[in-house]
Amino acid sequence: MREQLLRRVRALRTWLIYRADRVLEWPPVVQVVLVAALTALVVVAFAGLDLALGPPRDTPFIEEIWWTLTHFADGGTMASDPPGRRVSAALVTGAGILVLSLLVATLTSKMGERIAQMRDGLLPVVERDHVLVLGYAPNTPLLVRELARSHQRAKVVVLAATEKGHVELSLRTAKSVPGQRLSTIVRTGDPRYELALVRVAAERARAIVVIPPAGVGDEEAVRWTLAVLLALHRVLPDHWKGRVLVEARHEEAHELLELAVAADIAGSGAVPTQVIATDRVIAQILAQSARQDALYFVLRHLLAFDGCEIYFEPVPAVMVGKTFGFAHARVDGAILIGLMRGGRPMLCPTDPELLLRADDRLVVVAEGRGRERFDGSLPPAPVVEPTPPLAPERVVILGHNATLPHLLGELVQILPRRSRIDVLTDHDEPAVETIVRQTALRESHIVLQHATRSAVALAREGSPELCAADAIVILGEEGADDVNGDASALAMLLRLRKAVRTWAASSHGAPGARLVTEVRDPRSAVHVEPRPGDAVVSSDVIAMLLAQGVLDPDAFPVYDELLSGIRTRVVLRERRELASGPATFGDIMAAARVRGEIALGIHPDPRPHPSRTVLDRQRLEEGDASTGEEAWLNPPRDTRVPESASTRVVVVAAAHR
Repeated sequence: MREQLLRRVRALRTWLIYRADRVLEWPPVVQVVLVAALTALVVVAFAGLDLALGPPRDTPFIEEIWWTLTHFADGGTMASDPPGRRVSAALVTGAGILVLSLLVATLTSKMGERIAQMRDGLLPVVERDHVLVLGYAPNTPLLVRELARSHQRAKVVVLAATEKGHVELSLRTAKSVPGQRLSTIVRTGDPRYELALVRVAAERARAIVVIPPAGVGDEEAVRWTLAVLLALHRVLPDHWKGRVLVEARHEEAHELLELAVAADIAGSGAVPTQVIATDRVIAQILAQSARQDALYFVLRHLLAFDGCEIYFEPVPAVMVGKTFGFAHARVDGAILIGLMRGGRPMLCPTDPELLLRADDRLVVVAEGRGRERFDGSLPPAPVVEPTPPLAPERVVILGHNATLPHLLGELVQILPRRSRIDVLTDHDEPAVETIVRQTALRESHIVLQHATRSAVALAREGSPELCAADAIVILGEEGADDVNGDASALAMLLRLRKAVRTWAASSHGAPGARLVTEVRDPRSAVHVEPRPGDAVVSSDVIAMLLAQGVLDPDAFPVYDELLSGIRTRVVLRERRELASGPATFGDIMAAARVRGEIALGIHPDPRPHPSRTVLDRQRLEEGDASTGEEAWLNPPRDTRVPESASTRVVVVAAAHR
């Protein structure tokens, strides 16, 4: 009998503990309401008990409740009670301490859980019209930094499987940008799952950027990106007005990734998506940088938010029906470089009869949106010499990786006729030989050759085969110990710098080859101090391009045309080609327009600026890999253009061989 009673007591205790644990699992609001109800019940019960068992007194019941409540909430009130009520006061105070302790414990526990979820990045995001970044790589903080440099008010939410503290620390560079109006929110989760996307309000974002993690291989990166796009297709509503921007490492993945967001394939409706292939964009910039010194840094100025970005403005009524040349002369405070007509860019048009339409949009280089005025003028156009024909060039490519076929395709499109491209590899590479042979068959106006030669030996010898070329493009050799090939590329850059300098010194002042180096990781680009004529091209330009697309997706066709250089290209002209003697930038613009070109700025920047040490330190603190030569784009028209031999003019020109 006694054992049965003990078993029942233990069972009752277990049941009570279980029910108490279930109550602790309830939402905090429910727990507070429950404690409040328990408080009211205890107060009423003690008030009735005190009134029934205490000495007779003519006290209203509501006064008894108030007496009980004050003793329940504050133990100090019973100090002045008469001896006959001290027992009741002690019981009420003890019950109050117990219930209030339970309430404090409940709130403290839930608050602790909430703080833990906040630190782990697991709380939901209740935002609207924000920029959502899915995935974390070295490009992610660079993208956020560029958005901060735009000085536009924006909220950026980053969702990644990376530790929240690490991501937040890397995003601090954006907070150091002067005048930034950006707020960042970091959440931890896997973007491949729909619940994680719902938690960061993906359906209410104005733009979504997908960046594959840096720690996975190329094939795994494609699978990861594909899974993210499929999850987005399920989460985003059919009427979603935003746009998805996807960074793909290789052009070959473009078709597959677009299938994931196409209509009636993976889902009912199509998701507006723009895929940016890293290898294609890098190949474009490598090819352009191989053409001219400092051109890489000019292109970076156009891609970055440096006060000379590309904007799209409506055609004012007073300009409708006017020629492009007339509008180009009238636009002041900005530089009109072309039109957007029917979604297609028309940059640097040469047709003198091209008239502006009301539905066109002006493509301008300006310090900000809406900065242009239509009260400017240009001086009378001078007589200038026509553009001389381009001389054949010789470009040497060292090494090979996934960028090589795209680089060859870009070079044969922009190099003058009868130019030569030599591809040198340390080992016999049948795949490289096949790529070169196929490209040579398609483009017979360019001489392409592949040879198995030791670039290290040629550099040590100071061979003219390398040093006398117009440009040398260094591609990193990917290996087990150097996945990106950055270490091998930078090692070759150091060897060639010494070899080219030695060869130039022994060749009576010959300039020697300009060196263009590709590195995959943007953090590797700051390891080597810049030198005039060199360009270290990293994938941070992809972050810049994505930032431009976040703010205006229509910018992609314009940048693609400028970077490819097939129809329109950015060129650095010698000052003497456009003016002799004193001249303002307005004079230069008028002379450039006579040649069918559009002047953009001056190189190098003649304005006073901090020393190289101060400037490099500032850029490192902001996470900027650009530590090269400066240009001044969109200067005032009355700016005096220096007459020094080193001064060049940045122009947009129609491409020709």
